Amino acid sequence: MPLRETDPDFESELFEEAKAALNAKFGNSQYFLPLPLLLVDEHAEKQLPCHEPAEETIAISAHMSMRIRALYEQLAAAYNEVEDPPARIGIKLEIQPQKFDPEEPDCHHRRYHSRRLQLHDPETLPDLPFVSSLTIRSRPGSNVENATDIRPLSPLVPLQCLVHLPAVQEWNAPWLWERPMPSDMPSRVMREYYTWPWEGPLRDARHEFGAAIMDQEKHLCGKRIPASLTRAALHFWPFFNLPKHDQSVARPNLIHPADKDPVSVGLCKLGAQLSLFDVRAVVTLDLFPSPEASTDQQWSQMRRFRLEFHSLRPDGRWYFVGPGGEDPHDSEQGGYKISDTEHYPRETDTDEDMNLDAEYGDNPDEDYDYDLNMFRTEPCRERIEPLLAAFAKSLPRDNMPSLEDAEIFTHLWWDPSDDIEVKGYGLPMRKGHRWGVKFIAGRGSKKQKPDDAAAAAPTPPVVQWQVGDWRPSEEVMSLFESLGRQEWLDFEWDKYREEMGRDLLGNIQSKPI
Repeated sequence: MPLRETDPDFESELFEEAKAALNAKFGNSQYFLPLPLLLVDEHAEKQLPCHEPAEETIAISAHMSMRIRALYEQLAAAYNEVEDPPARIGIKLEIQPQKFDPEEPDCHHRRYHSRRLQLHDPETLPDLPFVSSLTIRSRPGSNVENATDIRPLSPLVPLQCLVHLPAVQEWNAPWLWERPMPSDMPSRVMREYYTWPWEGPLRDARHEFGAAIMDQEKHLCGKRIPASLTRAALHFWPFFNLPKHDQSVARPNLIHPADKDPVSVGLCKLGAQLSLFDVRAVVTLDLFPSPEASTDQQWSQMRRFRLEFHSLRPDGRWYFVGPGGEDPHDSEQGGYKISDTEHYPRETDTDEDMNLDAEYGDNPDEDYDYDLNMFRTEPCRERIEPLLAAFAKSLPRDNMPSLEDAEIFTHLWWDPSDDIEVKGYGLPMRKGHRWGVKFIAGRGSKKQKPDDAAAAAPTPPVVQWQVGDWRPSEEVMSLFESLGRQEWLDFEWDKYREEMGRDLLGNIQSKPI
């Protein structure tokens, strides 16, 4: 296996860094986890194949697992040696990009990864009762369009790390390594082959996540997510200040063969123990607890909730269509089914790979026949209203007695291709806006002075709509009217969405690289 370690003395270095952080009471132990170098020798008899074989992915997983285990073990050892350690610290783990030695390989297949790294022997991790927060991310970790050399992790990895933190209170996932849409690269070869997000691993990761949440002891080494966890920011796909996606391409059905979306079902169960919940994900209405659900499924502890949902559904259909009803490739059965052979990365090189390399070499940067197409700005009533209704039904005070505010939203952009007839639509070209609904529970502010009678008076609940001229049906509207007064906000059109922001946990979402 052509791999080489970068720092063989990393365990002693980890111990010293952990001890220094504990003595200084930094509050966080931060570790930049390097992956082993892949050796590239153009003069060797056996060069790196274009497609990474499965045993190589397994070897990289073993390396990552050894490093994570060492981090846990050295933290435990350092904590026991420090005379006056802090009561609580956080773990911030950043997986570094794949690097090569002495230079990058010629084939771009090696630069974009769909297979997920796994945590080997997770049951051997020691428990760390002094850790209160966990963050696992990849570098750059914020811009999926720049996913070069980023190895995605199985969503089981952060969960397997989390269950060994019995006092953990906060889980922050800036990017859970999901790429729901292909890239916008102008080269056909780069777009449809080198960088293509393979459907099989994408589906399998979503099903792994849902299964692990729903049956934790089975999938998490006999352990459960600690009851102490009350705050979570889980972003399955990363922040975009300006997405560039072709919304006319067919997308797969990531739910099949399950009846319900595993990610939405899993998030619903996880929300039952949380007070702050920030989600960015491709979801269905199954994310929200129904009023008929059992007590352990209700979000009775929820104080603040925010969902940024993707305009694409996990079944391959869309919540939004074009202003003229444009909705290519739509089917009541959802997107195309994923094959166990066709939709997984290959392990062996073929003659097609040689042809693709030649085509890319002849035309590496431009494909003048490709036209970006972002046109889905009109809500599809039959798909968006069930999501809105499920959100509204989860909000009454009997279901969430501590709720302060909750919102669901997405960002829509208008940058259509020449195939879309734009005349008469009256939409600002190449601009976007936020679309969503926010519920503010009111009941006054704890910051108000008690001697200020006017300020101390409770404020009524309000529902804020930012949906333009669109209005829900009477049936859905009545659900929100029962919650409080309705406010209608104008769209704020801009080419970019806000580049800097915070999730509900107070973590700054960094500007994409």
